[in-house]
Amino acid sequence: MNLWKNKKARAALLLAGILLACFATPAKAKHGVAIPVLNYHSIGVAPGNTYVLHPDTFVRQMDYLAAHHYTPMTLAEFASVITNKMPSPAHPVLLTFDDGYANNAEVALPILQQHGFPATLYVSTGLVNTPGYLTWPQIKQLSAAGWDIASHTVTHPHLPMLSKKAQREEILAARTQIEQELGKSANTFAYPYGEFNRTTLSILRKAKFRYAFTTLEGWASSDQPPLKLHRIVVDSQKPFEDWVQQVTEATTS
Repeated sequence: MNLWKNKKARAALLLAGILLACFATPAKAKHGVAIPVLNYHSIGVAPGNTYVLHPDTFVRQMDYLAAHHYTPMTLAEFASVITNKMPSPAHPVLLTFDDGYANNAEVALPILQQHGFPATLYVSTGLVNTPGYLTWPQIKQLSAAGWDIASHTVTHPHLPMLSKKAQREEILAARTQIEQELGKSANTFAYPYGEFNRTTLSILRKAKFRYAFTTLEGWASSDQPPLKLHRIVVDSQKPFEDWVQQVTEATTS
C-alpha cells in the first residue's frame, strides 16, 4: 500500500513539475538542457568532514527543494529529459549518493520519503556488509523504495593507477553483483574520486554503460559527453546560501 501511494505521489510530483515548465523556462546548456546533479556521500555528524553532511542540513536542503517546486528524478527520467525524449520539469534535479554508507538508508531515506523524492546510489560493492556501510538487505530496501542502484567499483580505487584488466574487473564485477542481487540493470557509473583515463572510458563504452558521472563541478548537460557528466559535490563546510546558488544558477562547460 505504501509503495502504491509513493508511486501515485511520484506521478503527481512529476506531472506538477512538467505543468510548471509551461510557465518557467528550464536551464539551457549551449545547445541543450542542463540539470543539477547533487553528489552526496554520508549523512551524519562528523564536524570538519567535507563529505559528511549533518542530517539537519540535509533536511533543510530537501525542504528547500520541495518548497521551490524542484522535481527530483529517477535515472530513467533524467535520461529522458537530457535526451529530449520527455519535457523537462521546470526545476529538475538528480540526487546521487556515492560509496554506500549505512546512513543513506537509516537517515537519508526517511527524509526523502517525506517528500516522495527518489535518489540514486553509486555503491562500492566491496564495502557492503562492512562496519558503517550498507548491507544488501538495506540496498534492496532502497531499491524497493524507488532508488536506482549502480556501480562505483568494488574497492573504490584510483582507477587511472590500475591496469586495464584491473579496471575492468573493478567496474564490471560491481555491476554484475548489483544486477544479480537486485535483478535490475545497472548501466550507469560514478568514478571513485572523480578519476578516469582513456582506458576507463574505453571499458565503459565497450560494456555499454549509458552514463557516467564525474566530480567536475557544474550542472550535467546534453552538451557534455555522456561518460563525462558533471555533478555538484555537496560540501558540508559551505554555507547553505552557497548550496542554494549551486542548484539555482546553471553552470556548465
